Amino acid sequence: MPTAGEKEFAQFLRDHRARVTPNRLTVFRAMQQSARPLTVPDLAAQVEDSGLNPATLYRIIETLTELEVVHPVLQDHQNVAYELLEPFARHHDHLVCRQCGRTVDLYDCRLEETLKSISDDRGFKIDFHQMEVHGLCPDCQATPRR
Repeated sequence: MPTAGEKEFAQFLRDHRARVTPNRLTVFRAMQQSARPLTVPDLAAQVEDSGLNPATLYRIIETLTELEVVHPVLQDHQNVAYELLEPFARHHDHLVCRQCGRTVDLYDCRLEETLKSISDDRGFKIDFHQMEVHGLCPDCQATPRR
């Protein structure tokens, strides 16, 4: 039985004249269940039982990115992960460790209020923002770099 999120996702696809396929639903479910952004290899591991091949997975991610269902999150200089956007997930920003790649979600109204204040002062209307702040997590700060 589909969840409310899956029904909303399927309707979103129909509204945007995109096909609702079992593979797209599988990818959506995996992303919805993940507590962190997923790289394509991470996603492939999560859906391996479905028989999805990597080429199909990349095409689905590309389509979902174009439809603004997911967006990329730069984890470090080499890895891009993906996560769901509103209305399929609550908006948040990220703290990203540049050493281990750990990503911490930021749900902080103060950040949103500050961005709005800054943009209002300049007469700018924000449609969407994505913020990633890179630094070192507590574990990497405590561990001397090799």
